[in-house]
Order: sequence, then structure tokens, then C-alpha cells
Amino acid sequence: MSVTHATPPPRWRGWLRRPSALVALGLLLALALVWGVTLFQATQPKSLDQRAHEVASQLQCPICNGESVADSPSGLASEMRSLIRQKLAQGESEQQVIQYFESRYGDTILESPPAQGFTLMIWLPPALMLALGAYVVFVLGREWSATPAVAQPSPEDEALDLSDDERRRLREALLREMEQDEGMSFGARDLRKGHA
Repeated sequence: MSVTHATPPPRWRGWLRRPSALVALGLLLALALVWGVTLFQATQPKSLDQRAHEVASQLQCPICNGESVADSPSGLASEMRSLIRQKLAQGESEQQVIQYFESRYGDTILESPPAQGFTLMIWLPPALMLALGAYVVFVLGREWSATPAVAQPSPEDEALDLSDDERRRLREALLREMEQDEGMSFGARDLRKGHA
């Protein structure tokens, strides 16, 4: 007679049963989808209008508060959009067009100021917060993985911890239950008489 041992299921099956793991997997798949679409769109050639809109989106309207040249309805922004389109059509790169406007209006024309000098103060806090968050996740992950799992006692271990009196009472209860279910005598009465 051969004894076969059931192999435990792979660990990933148990992991996938956790709701938090399924949410994390869903977020990971959504992020991969977004990155894939973005990468696909980035590799496609852009039309002149798309290039002009991208450049205009990187420039602030000089007379409008907080609006880009692409979004501003002002006459000056409209002229700037036409000039951007004209310069791109003449073969200038996006960076050359941006530098043209930066030389005329200064760094304040840029939607995203360069990370140098005083404007570096704008860029540092988000980077520091990201680094701090990564550090906290790393430390908590190490603590979580280093915490030993509390072992649950198995039924065999619990049975070994019973006193003789407890074992006798459990055996009597089991025999009484078997007598009631089966309608046969299994010796529970004899067992009780011997210890009384």
C-alpha cells in the first residue's frame, strides 16, 4: 500500500485570494496599460498642429494669469500660437521655439521653470517627499517581513496538553455521542463506572 502525499498549492494561489493582492494586481495592470498606450503614442509621428499645441502648452500667456498660450483666448496668445506654428513649419525644433520665447520674456514665460537657482525651491519638496515615502515603505516592508509569524497550535499539540482527567471526559463525551448516533453501546457507561 503506497501513501501519497498531497502537494500544497503554489504560494501565488493563496496570495491571489487576498483582496489587497487583487487590488494591487489590478492597479499594476492599469498602470502597465497606461504606460503602454503612452509609449505607443510617443512613438507615433506628430502633426504640425500637435507639435504647435505642445509648445504652446509649455508657455504661459504673458497677460493671462495661470493660463498657457494653448488655453488662453487672448489676442496676444493667438498671435503667439501663430508664431509658434510658423516657426515649426520653417523647420525649427520645439526647443528652439521655446528658447526664442524665453529669450524675449525670461523664465517667467515657461509653464515649468527650470530647476536652477531660486526655482529649484519649487522642485525640491516633491522630490524629497517621494524619497521620504520610498524610505518609509522600505523600512515598514523590512519590519513587516522580519516580524515572525505567530504559530497556531495544531490539534495534535492541543491534544498533548490535556490532562488525564480532561482526556477521560472527552473520551466519555465522544462515546456517549457515538452511542446516541449509532444506537449501540460503545462502553461509555462502563468507562464512567470504572472511574467513579
